[in-house]
Amino acid sequence: MGDPRQHVLVVEDDRNIREVICEALRDASFDVVEAADGEEAVKAAIDRRPAVVVLDLGLPRLDGVGVADQIRDHYDQSVPIIVVTAGGRAGEVSRVRAAVTFTKPFDLDDLVGAVRQVLAPPAGGPETVNPLPAES
Repeated sequence: MGDPRQHVLVVEDDRNIREVICEALRDASFDVVEAADGEEAVKAAIDRRPAVVVLDLGLPRLDGVGVADQIRDHYDQSVPIIVVTAGGRAGEVSRVRAAVTFTKPFDLDDLVGAVRQVLAPPAGGPETVNPLPAES
């Protein structure tokens, strides 16, 4: 499998939307696990910690807010969540404390870019440290 830091859990009950999101993320070299309902999502997240969750809010068996709460209860606040949802759910979106929110329909390239951005190492991390200039 790919880099464990690139493990993305996609939670979407609409099979067509889920498949399109998963395909776009896999094409971008992410390791993707998918879930069709809230309970399946929580189980998948506990089985293997995701680096980021792409989460629909209107889910069967356990809504998106419940999924976010249970994942964060298990992993503290350290798993970022990107919400993809229909409009009119501002209250739920604020309860999830999403890193990024997309309203359907959305651009897949923008979603992939948001996943990349959320997973990017923090500024000033080892990958961005410049060597000290040589002394003359």
